[in-house]
Amino acid sequence: MEPTHRADNRAAHNGEPYSAVLPPDALPRLSWLLKSQCKQYRKQLRRCQKKFSEKAVHDSRVAARRLISVVELLAPFLPATRVKKIERLLKQHLDTFDELRDTQVQLATLRRLERSFPAARSFKAYLKKKEERLARTTRKEVKELKTGRFGKLVETCREEVDSARRRCPAKVAGQLLLAAVERAFTRTQQLKEGIDARDTKTIHGTRVAFKKFRYMMETLAVFVPSLTPKRLREMHGFQTLMGDVQDAQVLLQAFDKYRGKKEIDAGRARTLLQALLRRRQDLIHKFLRSADSLEKFWPDRAGRAAVALSRTRLKKAGLARKGTNLAAN
Repeated sequence: MEPTHRADNRAAHNGEPYSAVLPPDALPRLSWLLKSQCKQYRKQLRRCQKKFSEKAVHDSRVAARRLISVVELLAPFLPATRVKKIERLLKQHLDTFDELRDTQVQLATLRRLERSFPAARSFKAYLKKKEERLARTTRKEVKELKTGRFGKLVETCREEVDSARRRCPAKVAGQLLLAAVERAFTRTQQLKEGIDARDTKTIHGTRVAFKKFRYMMETLAVFVPSLTPKRLREMHGFQTLMGDVQDAQVLLQAFDKYRGKKEIDAGRARTLLQALLRRRQDLIHKFLRSADSLEKFWPDRAGRAAVALSRTRLKKAGLARKGTNLAAN
């Protein structure tokens, strides 16, 4: 059973800056969590294969992302090639659902618009047929997903982590774990600084990077008392602001494709298009007003010192081996 010890962190629980100090047993507990999350991922995938539904798809995707976050936290202790292999396998799983999920989100938006815009009704009917077609093909693809090879990879990763743990002082291990979070945050911050309101791709890229950081923080929440449910909900809300922009952009692209395939009244199409463009712009402005709140999610920058760990120090710990992520830190 997972230990229940929590870090003794004298941090505020109300959104004030905190210091993410990990307990000495953080690394073995994450190794245990890797095994546990792998089981959960396989369980949710089997459930989705057995009873395909929107909820089952959602739960399967979440389990996959949580597993990725554990692997990425442990990446400093694993061969880079193995990390990439696991990420690639899980991404293939996630990609299986992408088009179906996008279509379902679009339908939800159109249900709110169809009363005011006649063109939205025929567009919704078009997307409904697309959803039914995608559900059939996705269900078939999901049933073909296998996890046996994946389970063996995870077990090998646990052996690597256990081996590193025996050579790595607990304090250094904690610093390296925080360094992984710091890099994820820094990447998000860099992309956020490059956001161009005229290019939704820049917002989408920031969202993808932030999602990686957010899932890492959720994984570490058991160690850091100041990462309360409230704070994690705020992270989810921040991510949702960017996700709404991306969904609005994808909906516009789908409508453009629909107009090219189907005959539609030009006036009604123009009216709906203008409404969709306004909606996207409003969502962009809504996110940009909150964009600077990113900083509060990693205010103390606890991992910065860990990023600066010298190669010499790692060599002393017997960790800087060629071909591993440690060698690159």
